[in-house]
Amino acid sequence: MRLKRASLIYNIIFLLILIPGLAITSSAQQEEKQPSINLTPLLKEQLVYSLNVFDGKGWSGSFVPKTESTIYLIANKDNAICAKKTLVYFWPITVRYIAAWRTLDEDVKGVLEVLKDGKIIEKLKKQDTVLCYPEGYWGEKVVLYKGNEAIKWYKKYKKAEDEYYKALNKYYEARIEYRKKMNKFFEEIKKRREKGEKGPLNIEIPKEPEPPKPPNFFVTEPRKYYVLNLPVGKYKIRLRAKDKTIVEGSEKELLVFTARRREGVGYEIIPGNRWTKREECNDPANAIYAAGKNVLYFRPYRQDEYNELYHNKLLDPQNRGRIENWKWVHTEPIKNVQLLLFSKDNLLKRIDKKPYKVEQIPGPELGYNIVEFKKGKLPGEKPTFEGYQLILSENLPEKSYRIYLQKEGENNNIISTSEREIRLVKRRNANFLFYLSIFPLIIGGVMFVLRYRKIEK
Repeated sequence: MRLKRASLIYNIIFLLILIPGLAITSSAQQEEKQPSINLTPLLKEQLVYSLNVFDGKGWSGSFVPKTESTIYLIANKDNAICAKKTLVYFWPITVRYIAAWRTLDEDVKGVLEVLKDGKIIEKLKKQDTVLCYPEGYWGEKVVLYKGNEAIKWYKKYKKAEDEYYKALNKYYEARIEYRKKMNKFFEEIKKRREKGEKGPLNIEIPKEPEPPKPPNFFVTEPRKYYVLNLPVGKYKIRLRAKDKTIVEGSEKELLVFTARRREGVGYEIIPGNRWTKREECNDPANAIYAAGKNVLYFRPYRQDEYNELYHNKLLDPQNRGRIENWKWVHTEPIKNVQLLLFSKDNLLKRIDKKPYKVEQIPGPELGYNIVEFKKGKLPGEKPTFEGYQLILSENLPEKSYRIYLQKEGENNNIISTSEREIRLVKRRNANFLFYLSIFPLIIGGVMFVLRYRKIEK
């Protein structure tokens, strides 16, 4: 019996030493046999469609390569589309086709024909389009303008921009004069003190000039696009050249869809310990889990529900999704509301929205602090974000809480679709999870011993 055990142990040790060596040898042989793969992309000229489409909240850009036969759009909204010739290459690392716009970006001229059931229902010509950001380029709102309205908004922005730069030049000149006056001011004080004057000096302090405020909105340069605005349905598009022929490669299917449900309430949640890793809780049936001490910042949004495949293809025609799934899409922030925290039926707290600033911690340690934003510290400074701060502690007596939104000044008007459950994971119950995770290892060990005994017999 001892000889059997010793031989079994020696065999196991031998296999442990041999198997890694065999794996390394076989992988090295495979590397020698396999030819090196050249990942240098091959550029091919293609007719593609450049898109600037409504995504439920604003307008986002993408392009449709030759490999995609269908373009997805949201119904009853202006969507900008343009046929272009560019160089396209396949990038194996991301398994995607990428357009080399800097190398080639050529508009394809013609009239865009829209067909339904084989009949032409629209013939479109290109018109000027711009994207307007009413709250600034980094704001959450964006609007697409077309035709004369687009030119009007662009001129308005350029005028505001020119006025700003003129005011900025005057400000720099005023700063130079201000420094000269300040130098004279200090020289005058020095002279009077040297003469023996005491007490307060009756000298007017030069007033520091204020910097001008930049335009509070942004407008892109006008670009020529075909603008599609269609009801729900399936269509076809194609480009007809001046010689009345159909431009090769311009024919595409067009699927126009809409939301299944509207005016829901979703939350963007910013964790206080990792503010760049924002999360979402959009489905009212989902719960929010928190362990230990947590500081969460809630940002509520209106939301619409779209088919997952259709909306993913809208954002990126090369994207994937499941046609049987649905997804919520944030449309606009909900304003003038309070966040209510409930424990069962008892109201614990009313939380108002406040601006917050993310500050880097000075020194060699990497990190940051989120503090309430105070105006007046630095000219032109803006808060990083606005939200509703909810501080959760593991010492709270209940395991489950609920939040709601209520319109300001209306005590009985709670938005029903805003309800979410917050569940606290208590650390004192963590030992149970530890023992539960060891259970499969114990079962595996018992099975190993039983089989080993059978082999000995």
